[in-house]
Amino acid sequence: MTPESRPALNTLLQRQLKRLGLTNPAMPPAPEIWRQLLEKVSRAYTEAEQERYLMERSQAVSSSEMNDLNRELREAQGRLKSLVSLSSDWVWEQNADLCFTYFSEQHSVTTDIDPAILLGTRCMEGEPYHAAQDHRSAYLDCVGVHRPFRDLTFGYNDAAGQRFYMRISGEPIFEFNVFKGYRGVASDVTKTRLAEEKVAHLASYDALTGLPNRRSFIVEVDRALERSLRSGVPFAVFFIDLDRFKNINDSLGHAAGDTLLKVIATRLTQLLRKTDMVARLGGDEFVVLLENCIDAAMLANIATRALSAINETLCIENCCFQVRGSIGISMYPEDCQDAATMLKHADAAMYLAKSKGKNNFQFYTTELAERAEQQFSLESDLRQAVEREEFQLLYQPKINIASGKMVAVEALIRWRHPTRGLISPGEFIALAEECGLIGPIGQWVIKAACRQVHDWRCEGLQSPRCAVNLSVRQFNVDGLVEEVVQALASNQLQADALELEITESLLMANPERALDILLQLHRLGVHIAIDDFGTGYSSLAYLKRFPAQTLKIDRSFVQDLPDDQDDATITKALIAMAHSLGMEVVAEGVETSAQLDFLREAGCDEVQGYYLGRPMAPHEIAARLLPCPLEASAA
Repeated sequence: MTPESRPALNTLLQRQLKRLGLTNPAMPPAPEIWRQLLEKVSRAYTEAEQERYLMERSQAVSSSEMNDLNRELREAQGRLKSLVSLSSDWVWEQNADLCFTYFSEQHSVTTDIDPAILLGTRCMEGEPYHAAQDHRSAYLDCVGVHRPFRDLTFGYNDAAGQRFYMRISGEPIFEFNVFKGYRGVASDVTKTRLAEEKVAHLASYDALTGLPNRRSFIVEVDRALERSLRSGVPFAVFFIDLDRFKNINDSLGHAAGDTLLKVIATRLTQLLRKTDMVARLGGDEFVVLLENCIDAAMLANIATRALSAINETLCIENCCFQVRGSIGISMYPEDCQDAATMLKHADAAMYLAKSKGKNNFQFYTTELAERAEQQFSLESDLRQAVEREEFQLLYQPKINIASGKMVAVEALIRWRHPTRGLISPGEFIALAEECGLIGPIGQWVIKAACRQVHDWRCEGLQSPRCAVNLSVRQFNVDGLVEEVVQALASNQLQADALELEITESLLMANPERALDILLQLHRLGVHIAIDDFGTGYSSLAYLKRFPAQTLKIDRSFVQDLPDDQDDATITKALIAMAHSLGMEVVAEGVETSAQLDFLREAGCDEVQGYYLGRPMAPHEIAARLLPCPLEASAA
């Protein structure tokens, strides 16, 4: 066999032949060598088949495992996508420049906001972001050194200018130790944050007027103290109380009272400088912080303008009226060294203004501290007096001018204080109205007066009709008619044994409500008297509708009779008008015989006053129940 005709053998086979010494394929091998060759060739085929099998098996297993891994990956991705879509949170990413590059595609389920507006912006930097300084600083500190951050909140405005809030947490992304950005989650916390802001606002501001409340005012006064301490420039606090607010609130209702408070808040805010602070403490009390006020003259001018603003006519529910105010003023550093004391001193000065006729302002003085302490002590004693029933009634006669007989009495309350003795109503009635005790006291007066009439009758005396004054609060609280019915029934009295005196201003505060209550009392048979007539602004159209039997002329018109011609003319006109309406006339405050003679000539029906009889104890009235001449009574 020539070299050209030799078959091309596999390299592996050539190596095997070489190991067997068969380098010359032309020479036939020995039988043993041939056998060995066949064994090796057979083993080579076997190994090759095994390797091919193992290869195929390995490929099959790898393919199956890869398919399983791909399936698991797809399932995991599906679960993640489902969870992200169901979650109220967003997934987000930032690049190495800390700009948002990705937000999961969904809107907030609570506010329907779309975070896509933030794509391409650097978190918490510039518009549209708004973040508290501590959260902004924490974020910048973390991203500056590529640390994770948790639960940082920021706000941002959407295209319409509406503000939303987001809370984010994130971790840095690294690839081969190279910083690539951040990845994290974000939550819509707008609803929670707005609720927190509302709570914070309510904690610092009055819900009705929108003015700062007591807490905010005290904080600001403390800051003003620090500023004044550094600058040496004094400042002042006004304490303002509305003098007729309770009448309006009780007569027209709480809605009208709320309207009044909002109007006064607006007037004071518009009157003062932007640097001044107006706050509402509660009820009808306002306070004002005025900085850079050099002297008392400047403060007096501001207080005068504030009173004028308060006094402007106000119309609510077709009823026009004027509200007056009392202002107390305290100054730093003259009067105090801390906010609480400053407010307390201004309050004391305000009460001084009230005691001097209201509708004025007063500066704090050292004497007021003692007076305020006495007032507080008196209020505490008054509350105990109601519980202990330390009150008693005296009775002032009403004399018929024509007959000279005592035809009625007026019950007048006195407070028998355990240490201070007998206290007149002028010293505690206003306080009772201020602290809400006038209602229980008024109820006690009606019951005690009816009980006394019953006692006189039980003694076999012809007791006169007894008149009781009604307060504004009594008249406007539901249940007055029922209280009267119960007091009469428990003492076995007819309704005409009782007369209720109601002031003219009380009637005109809410004429329709007053008419309804008076009609109910009139149907029972209770006598009605309009007290202090001539001091208000009654409409005759309303007056003739009220079922009143008696009109009482206020003592201010009687005290200068007969010398004052104006008072004389007014008194005669009032008497003539009342008679034309079928009403009897009682003049109160008669203290001289000249006054009595004038009233007799003017046609007045009844009179009462110190000239005819001071307020007396029940046994003194009992002694005068028998008919007697007018001159004897006067004596």
